[in-house]
Amino acid sequence: MARAFEHAAEADPGAVLVLNEYNLENVPAKRTEFLQLAERLLKRGAPVGALGTQSHIAPGTSPAAIAAAFTDLASLGLPIHVSELDLSLGRRRGAFADLGQMRATQARAAGAVAAAWRALPARQRFAFTAWGLRDRDSWLRSPDNGDGTDEPLLFDDAGRPKADFWAVADAFTA
Repeated sequence: MARAFEHAAEADPGAVLVLNEYNLENVPAKRTEFLQLAERLLKRGAPVGALGTQSHIAPGTSPAAIAAAFTDLASLGLPIHVSELDLSLGRRRGAFADLGQMRATQARAAGAVAAAWRALPARQRFAFTAWGLRDRDSWLRSPDNGDGTDEPLLFDDAGRPKADFWAVADAFTA
């Protein structure tokens, strides 16, 4: 893997090379392994310029778990990229009794991701990217990913901002 980073740096010496993974907020053991990999790469001299978290947030992921993930990721001193933010409601028959409660939990998680990223030192805030704009365009709406009713993005099917959007916006302006 170190060689891949080296070859990428040779191909584009000005590029910031990002080591990126998913489920870092949801699975602490995976996050630990990811950070150990990053440390090994850096010790070998690999030109890793940032760490990326895809931030596919699972239903019920707590704001405390999200904050802990960002604290851990920041521990290496590299810039952090939220590279694919989406917040699945899961199957609507999931963890919560009603859709309103599910949406409120989703908005809290969106705000928690943005707040955790904004709490990083400015030099560690590389980028913050959502995995699409409108719910209807999400990969989570494909036939292979649930029942087609997920609402994982910051804007609804018509492109109107949802509570998730406002939670992210509030965190960015706080």
